[in-house]
Amino acid sequence: MPNSPSYKTKGKIKRSSESSQDVGEDLMSGSEDDLTARPATKGSFPNGDEGHVEDFEEQDGLLAGDNASFKPMMLDEGRRRKGWIRILGVPLPKPLLYLLAIPLILLILSSLPDLSFVIPFTPKHLSTLSNGTHDFYPTVLLISLDGFRPEYLSSHKDLLPNLLSISTRSNGIRAESMQPVFPSLTFPNHWSLMTGLHPESHGIVANNFYDPLFTSHTNAKEGTHEKEASEPGAQFVYIKEDKSWDANWWWGEPIWGVVERMKRRSAVIMWPGPPITKAGISPSFFVPYRKLAPSEKVKTIFSYLDHPISERPEFIASYFPEIDQAGHKGGPNSKGVNDTLKLCDDMLGELFEAIQERNLGNVIDVIIVSDHGMAETSNDRMIYLDDILGEDGVNAIEHEDGWPSVGLRFKAGTDTEYYLNILLEAAEQSNGTFAVYTHDTMPDRWHFSHGHRIAPIYVVPTIGWAITNHHEHEVLFQGDYQPKGNHGYDNLFPEMQAIFFSQGPFVNLLKEKAIQAVYESHDPPILKNFKNLEIFSLVTRLLGLSAIEPAHNGTIGFWDNYLGSA
Repeated sequence: MPNSPSYKTKGKIKRSSESSQDVGEDLMSGSEDDLTARPATKGSFPNGDEGHVEDFEEQDGLLAGDNASFKPMMLDEGRRRKGWIRILGVPLPKPLLYLLAIPLILLILSSLPDLSFVIPFTPKHLSTLSNGTHDFYPTVLLISLDGFRPEYLSSHKDLLPNLLSISTRSNGIRAESMQPVFPSLTFPNHWSLMTGLHPESHGIVANNFYDPLFTSHTNAKEGTHEKEASEPGAQFVYIKEDKSWDANWWWGEPIWGVVERMKRRSAVIMWPGPPITKAGISPSFFVPYRKLAPSEKVKTIFSYLDHPISERPEFIASYFPEIDQAGHKGGPNSKGVNDTLKLCDDMLGELFEAIQERNLGNVIDVIIVSDHGMAETSNDRMIYLDDILGEDGVNAIEHEDGWPSVGLRFKAGTDTEYYLNILLEAAEQSNGTFAVYTHDTMPDRWHFSHGHRIAPIYVVPTIGWAITNHHEHEVLFQGDYQPKGNHGYDNLFPEMQAIFFSQGPFVNLLKEKAIQAVYESHDPPILKNFKNLEIFSLVTRLLGLSAIEPAHNGTIGFWDNYLGSA
């Protein structure tokens, strides 16, 4: 398990050369502080504009009217040589120029982040697998149990027989834990799992945040334009479809986008994200977020898997929020968490029973993850922002982003440096209960300092502490802070770690090929902690799509130590 992190409140931290910005720049166009997603699809270009074909009928005027009398300069026929061209007065054969141009063309093409719109390429399906009665293309089922921290595996093991039994099977395994991205929040981490990108690269920097430059506000659900380009600035609100479904919020290409781009099928069941990407790609099956019992989701999953092979999705992602919701309401040690752990484990029992009935245990790869963990809060661990900044300082704040870490944007004309210094001084005197960062001083390991969506000042509490104000705590919460459990803290804390389990042909190959260094233990086999960014390339590899996956922040060749060279 990673060590608990220490905090720094002052001093610049030099960015390493391996920042996620390096990949982000491949995915976005514009300056470091003004990034626009580059859709990776045919007919789209790096600046986000759709491919445009000129109407040549509109060009008639160039050769009509006064221009019709234009006389081109004529070369001396006696000196013209067919198939030759002059450059700086030197005659050169055209074939030679074509040959010389090839290296330049290859160099330009190699610099593009995605060649799918330049060179059509469709990787062949991997060999089909059979359950004895039906053929299946390689299929991955990705399940997220929101807010499931690894500690539950030991503290609540009696409630988790189905989940824990995975790692005791010949075709099953788990990891000690899995590291989320910072901030350890639901929407940033689910989009990181789906794209392999850090939040600064994929744009979803919190569950709620403000983008001062957001202008393209096309409603992906209704296809209507709600905001004029002359009115920049918009608020992302994760619980509102009209404030979160616009494809322009979501940068990068999700796994289901890669699958669909290759004319294959995918299914998304309540997974955080838009119903359509900026490139215009949608999953073949999409179930938006709504109250749906876990057992009903299992039925939905198998309704898809029971389709004929030509209609069956090869990638299915399904999201289960129950454990997280209970953790927020009562804390990680509450009866509500106990109940939802059992509820989700029962769901997994139904899932694996249905897999066994269909003889799919060595046909479908099931990957079970969480997005982050959960920590207990307390009324004794409050940081009052109004005590630090005073009434004038609080009133000068225009936008607060995120929670429990808070990004601050002050109103125009405010002496931001003055309030920043006040915050830094308070952090120094806080005995490590919170830290204050700017883009220049943000810890490099967070990859959270580039782009205009990240607020210029971030106040980050240590584990279990909360940033609030007296009105919120004393009036709205009546002195009893809510939520009782929270996350969003530094992604190195043990309480913030996530889980990883898997069953299927992937595990069979892993147990045959993996090197010893990837294991934490062998009885039962448990993998070492790894970053959730690696899930993206795992899934594309299992689906045979590695050759056309877009740029991401995962480790190149990471899974070679587990599965051998691709």
